Amino acid sequence: MTFEELEKLDFNNNDRKDAVIICFGKFNGLDEIHRLESDLYENIPENIGKHDGHEVNMDDTDGRFFTYGNNAEELFNVMKPLLIRYKFLNDAHVYLEFTKNNKIISEIDFNINECK
Repeated sequence: MTFEELEKLDFNNNDRKDAVIICFGKFNGLDEIHRLESDLYENIPENIGKHDGHEVNMDDTDGRFFTYGNNAEELFNVMKPLLIRYKFLNDAHVYLEFTKNNKIISEIDFNINECK
């Protein structure tokens, strides 16, 4: 997914915050998705951000996690130790979106392997 496509997504949130979007490939069913989401819900402090959920293709070929907070870099640093535990995320792409006045002002994307 390109940044242009990400910008067109409606996050149903008029008060946009920074975003961490994890795009991943093939996975082995929803159980591992739910385990990771449980980790994210339980381990991201409220003052840092909140995990919002996921979307996956019905054929389990790829998906995305959406997490929002006040500072995308700080939020990703909290998420990173949780994410690297899951093998299906080995080649995942990470998109950090930084916002100001409800507009994206900068974006960073990288492969999760670059931060191990």
